[in-house]
Amino acid sequence: MLPELDAQLDGDEADLLRTVLGDLADQVAKALGDNLVGVYLKGSFALGSGDVHADVDFLVVTREELDTDEESLIREIHRQLPDRPEHWAHNLEGSYAPVDQLHERADPNQPWLYVDNGQREMELSTHDNTETFRWVLKNRGLAITGPPAESLLNHVPTQVLRAEAAELAVQRRDDALADPEYLENGWGQPHEVLTQCRMLYTASTGRVAGKNQAARWCSAVLPPEWRGLLDAAIVDRPNPWERVSTAADPRWTDLTRSFIKEMTPRIVAASISPLVDGD
Repeated sequence: MLPELDAQLDGDEADLLRTVLGDLADQVAKALGDNLVGVYLKGSFALGSGDVHADVDFLVVTREELDTDEESLIREIHRQLPDRPEHWAHNLEGSYAPVDQLHERADPNQPWLYVDNGQREMELSTHDNTETFRWVLKNRGLAITGPPAESLLNHVPTQVLRAEAAELAVQRRDDALADPEYLENGWGQPHEVLTQCRMLYTASTGRVAGKNQAARWCSAVLPPEWRGLLDAAIVDRPNPWERVSTAADPRWTDLTRSFIKEMTPRIVAASISPLVDGD
């Protein structure tokens, strides 16, 4: 199962992650029965850029929306998963989506049952109901169980994907600049820099890349004045659970604000310019 993990993790870590994902799929199958279509890996590991510090992004696809009993069983599964000894069980993040909604364009008003990284309690969230998510699942999604992920979704038009990146850039600029604590946080500051890079990469190329790949690409295409900030964000990415309780390096906080302000119009302009090579 999931041989793609072997190129991203050493043997022991890959096997531990396969064990956690396999057990999750087994428990979900027992809870949902015939309502289960499949369980899929998305995010960094699907993009081939996962490492020991990455979140484990997953999607469970169902035939119909969960009924009350099914939802109760799923919530209990995720309450108990963090009790497992494997650190991967604490890094699971994902949604439960009906297959007919995956066929449709992203709907910011349609939440799915969602568990955030390391949490025990689930919520209704639109976190994964995006075109970016659909692109990754369609083009890179890995089946833990069920039919190939690409068979479950329609093609995501390139311009739809690029337009979403531009819209998100404007939203993130407004939210990030209004939240000084986020940009002064040891996790938030580098995370925002890498997210800005991913948005520019998608708006420019019509594809989705992992955070580090997008940052290295940006380092080659942006003015040299930003390279120190980008390199620091890549270096600061490991150990996010430790960094979330620390302060950001003050050298980068104000520079990150300036970076966001410059990146937003770049991303918007890139989304309506000719496509460029992302390699």
